[in-house]
Amino acid sequence: MKNILATSNLRRRLASINLTAVVLGVGMIGQVLWGVWTTDKLLTLEKREVVTVQLSRIMGDFIEAEARAGRPPEETKMRVQAYLKAVEASVQQLGREGRTVLVAEAVVAGSTPDLTQSVRADVVRRMGAIPDAAR
Repeated sequence: MKNILATSNLRRRLASINLTAVVLGVGMIGQVLWGVWTTDKLLTLEKREVVTVQLSRIMGDFIEAEARAGRPPEETKMRVQAYLKAVEASVQQLGREGRTVLVAEAVVAGSTPDLTQSVRADVVRRMGAIPDAAR
């Protein structure tokens, strides 16, 4: 036997729910969650350290050392590509450590720490301690 009273009661309850109130409630919960997320992101950005790296000097010194080495062009090309990958990996590592890296040549003024020597040492380590690159 079917209970007619139970189904009609459920239908009345569902019909009495104000759809506008539900949408507004869900919207308010969404705004609160978005506010918590953005606040967390802003606080994380505030903690980032801004540093500079003289990439042109690092690359110039390496290219100059390679030019003086007198290696065949194919070997020089492979070493330059490996060096570029090592420089990119080193700068990306700084970013993962919570630093914003600026190219020193693009910074007009300021007192940001210069991590050129740190990047140079890391690149030399990544390249397997190339003597010509350590310059």
